[in-house]
Parts: sequence; C-alpha cells; structure tokens
Amino acid sequence: MTDVLAYHQLSKHAPERFAPGPGQLDWATQPAPFRRYDGARLIELYHRPLEEGPAYDVAFAGPQTPPAPLNRASVSQLLYDSLAISAWKEAGGSRWALRVNPSSGNLHPTEAYLLLPPGVVDEDGVLAHYAPDVHALEVRSELPPPLGQRLADCLPPGGFLLGLSSIAWREAWKYGERAYRYCQHDLGHALAALAIAAGVQGWQVRMLRGVAEARLDGLLGLDDEGFHEAEHGDCLLWIGPAQTMEFALPETLMTALAQLERSGAPNRLSREYRHWPELQRIHGLCRAPARPRAAWSVDAAGVRNDNPGLPLRPILHRRRSAQSMDGRSGIQAALLLAWLRRLMPVQSPVPFAVSGEPSEIDLLLFVHRVQGLAPGLYWLDRTGSGVQPLREDYLWQRVDEELPLYRLLEGDARGLAGFLSCGQDIAADGCVALAMLARVERAVADGAWRYPRLYWECGQIGQVLYLEAEAAGLSGTGIGCYFDDALRELLGDADSGWQSLYHFTLGRAVWDERLTSLPAYSQPRLPTPAQGETP
Repeated sequence: MTDVLAYHQLSKHAPERFAPGPGQLDWATQPAPFRRYDGARLIELYHRPLEEGPAYDVAFAGPQTPPAPLNRASVSQLLYDSLAISAWKEAGGSRWALRVNPSSGNLHPTEAYLLLPPGVVDEDGVLAHYAPDVHALEVRSELPPPLGQRLADCLPPGGFLLGLSSIAWREAWKYGERAYRYCQHDLGHALAALAIAAGVQGWQVRMLRGVAEARLDGLLGLDDEGFHEAEHGDCLLWIGPAQTMEFALPETLMTALAQLERSGAPNRLSREYRHWPELQRIHGLCRAPARPRAAWSVDAAGVRNDNPGLPLRPILHRRRSAQSMDGRSGIQAALLLAWLRRLMPVQSPVPFAVSGEPSEIDLLLFVHRVQGLAPGLYWLDRTGSGVQPLREDYLWQRVDEELPLYRLLEGDARGLAGFLSCGQDIAADGCVALAMLARVERAVADGAWRYPRLYWECGQIGQVLYLEAEAAGLSGTGIGCYFDDALRELLGDADSGWQSLYHFTLGRAVWDERLTSLPAYSQPRLPTPAQGETP
C-alpha cells in the first residue's frame, strides 16, 4: 500500500511543480502508433455499414438480441466498433489516425490479443493480435488441433478470450512518470468500447479473476526477447453469450498456450527508448493475483428512450476529443441529468459491470451554463456513500428526485475549473466540467491491484460521456492534467480520503478548420455469400 501511495504522490501535479516528465519533447523518438508483427500471417477483417445496428439507448441496458454466431464477420464487427480507426486527419504535411476508442494525447498504449477457438477465423484455433491500421488479425500462434479443441472445450460455446495490454512507453514519451495513470485511463476507455460493441452482437464482456495478471505476458506472447519496448498484459476478458458464473481455465491449458511457438517479430516503436523506473515499479506492484472465481451478473436494465430514433454505430465512429470549447453555448438541465443517469452503474450495466467490482468513483461537477441549474459545485453520489464529511459550508441540497445529485456551493466556478485543470481554458469554456473522485487509500488497503482499477472505472465513465456528448450534437474531452492536492483542498478533505483521478469537460467544440478528414479505410471489405457469412 505504502509503495502505491508513494507513486501516486510522485505523479501528482501542483502549480509549483509538475510530476517528473521528459521536459521538451523529442519528436524524433515519438513512438510509432501501431504495434505490428513483421512476418505474421494476416487475416483480413470485414467492415459493416454504419447505418446498420441497434438504437443508441439500447446499448447500455445489456444485450437485447440473441447472441450473434461466433465467426469472422462478428469478430470483425466487434473490433470495428471498438478499437478500429475512425478517421485520418491531415494538416501541414502531417497525417495521423483517430480511433473509435479514446486515448490520452492520441498515443494509444492499449493493444488487443484474441484467443479464438478452431473454426472462428481459421480452421485451427489462433492467438492473434489486432492491427487497427489495416483492420486485420496478425496470427502469432496457430494452436495444434488437440490444443485448439482443449481451448474450445474449456470455453462456454459461442465465445472467446480477449486480452488487453499496455505499452507504457507510448505515454511515457510525452508524460513521464504520470504515464501509468494515462495507460490505465485508456485501458478503461477500451473496456467500455468493447463492452458497448459486444452488446451490439448480443454478447457479454466480463473480466476473468481466476488468472493472475503476471501470467498474461506468457499467455499473450509478450514475454519474448524481441520486444524493444516493454508490453505487458493487463486483463483477460470473456466475450460471448451471457454467463452467470466465471469459468475456470485449467493450469495445463494456460501452460500449453504460454509455450506455443510465436510468429512475427514485434516492430521497434522508437529509435531510442528512455527508461522510467517508477513506471516499471508501479506496474509490478499493481498486477492482480489470481482470485476466487465469482458470479457474473446478467446485464439487465430498463431501456431509457432519451435519444429516440438515434442509431448507435455512427455515434461510436464519430466520437472525437475536442481541443477547445466555444465558452458560450449552454445546455438544458434535463440533458445534464440524462447524462448523469447514464453514468449510474444500475442504469448502465454496459459497460460498468465488466470488472465485477463495486463502483468506487463519485463525481464533482463544475456547472457553468446549464439552464435550470444554478452555476456552482455539485456532487453525484455514484457509489451510494451518502453525504460526505467535507467542508462545513457545503450545502448538500438534493436537486433531483431520481438522481443522488447534491448542490454544494452556488457561484461562478469557471475560473476554478480552469485553474484546477492545469490552467486549461477548455475546462472553463465547456457547459459543465467534472472531476472523478475515489478514496484511493481505502481502495488500495485491500490490495495494490485495486489502484489501476480505479482509473479503469474513470476511463469507462469517460467513454460514456464522450458518447453522450456526441449523441447530443456536442463534444467532450478527457483531461489528465490537473492539480491533485489543490482539488483536495477545495474539498476540505482531511479525513475522507477523496482524490481526483480524471477530469472531463463537455460543451460545444471549436474545430480547427485547417484539418482535413479522410476515411478510416480506403477500401471497405464485405464478406461474400460464398464465404458463408453475412456482414
């Protein structure tokens, strides 16, 4: 616990001192945005027209349709709607990709690996890496038929395993010691994106507790000597028809999978690499041990018709992070309350039931321009903790019958929101800004592995807010730079232990008209009837 809190203290920003970082950016060593495996066999995936799919509001209540058959078409759609490229941008001779899943600084440390039973994308079972730049699977290992059958026999029918990993160097290149936090935010973004995309297929996404995270490097083929920049597995997910209980992966199966021969050489992301020892240390401390298997809740919530007639999939692909807000536009209180209802775990089992852990994140809101709600500070009690022992002058006036939303202080909070977010105007210029708060010390007292999971939940909240803003014709942006202890002082927080882990703002974006937008993929691929699959 002490070591985890030491990292948390080291990686804090303050007005007089930022967390240790690289200083001036070395653009010559910026990491390549895509992990690729040279020499690995490529399995092309399909694209599905965005106009096809469920209504937006349905996605968060849980699967509303029978599970899709597990085949190349359904796996293609899952990845296309969660981790794929959404567009290319060009300006001043530079070109860069945007993705469906958000990322701090658009640096994308998160990678995905799939363990697929025989007959899904290939005759044999495979371990494959997802390459979003070409929307394809790179086959790292082909499972011998007996091993492939053992994998199929251990998994519930109609589903597969997906592992998420992080390359910390992608974030450390820009953010130094604070990079571990951003990697975990992005892991949470990816978890939410996968859960929502899986729901389109009638599938469930659940995190396996019974596999120690230290085993994931071997299981996903990340422990080879050929990696120039370290990459480590973070979590292992079941994706498929809903299950009520976590299943076991036999030790013999995991050992055999870890001993498979690997194909393809991992690419070098930077010509030079700077080691950040604290990142390695905190990563080692926070890997979760194997824990007892747990019951899995079945996603079930009422569908709220807040956005009648709005299709889901175009929203997933249009999501963007705003770089600035106009500072003038406002919203109605009803819209803000609808956003906050979507963030309640009981209202949105997708994505908040993925981890199987109780919610740990409450929200502090900075309300700027919301008609029907006075400007000021508000608290959303997502965790059910009730009124908090914070400052004596906080009002704790409940402002909605349905939501546990409380008014703390009235007044213009724009300057405060901007200052706390490292002086960034975007936090003051949106309609509303918020800070995601957790009792960090209390959480990690139960195990250091709970520390990254706090950020995962923040990332899930962030992804839902991105989509809610987009659905309303507005924009959002996550803010990872904020003054940690200055916010604690605002709370008057001597005893409760609340600390901010992620900031966010929503409003009307001002877009840079110098940027040119290009399609994500130049030649969309659709399965033919002869392939026996429908798009």
